[in-house]
Amino acid sequence: MTQSLLVYDGSTDLFRRAAETVTRCATDITPVPWESDAIQAFLRAQFDDPPFAFILIDGESVHVGEAAVKEALEGLDVAAPVARLAEQVYPTAAAPFGRVVHGQVPADIHGTFPLDEAAKAHIAPLRQVHTIPVETE
Repeated sequence: MTQSLLVYDGSTDLFRRAAETVTRCATDITPVPWESDAIQAFLRAQFDDPPFAFILIDGESVHVGEAAVKEALEGLDVAAPVARLAEQVYPTAAAPFGRVVHGQVPADIHGTFPLDEAAKAHIAPLRQVHTIPVETE
């Protein structure tokens, strides 16, 4: 089974702990901080300009924004009505939430994109990771 990668904001303890919780609930998802050099290289290969966004890399697909929310919640077996609601709310809530919590607004990019050939080389090693550091040094 291919390990899915959940790109999250690793700059705060709250989001590192949330990513750790996701890992415990879904053993086929590996959270990777957006700030990591490997993810930045992947994002440059996939999108040219690395978007600050909620991203789920699953198989040969890259889900971004509301599509990533939907896929992540379905992968966690969240009830379909709750997943649909979160997907619908994301485009409206992402900007103010991002501004307040992350200090920046997520990129206005949504949808599912095919995994670019050049980007594949950057994610293969990340799919081998099964733990994340919750504490920063």
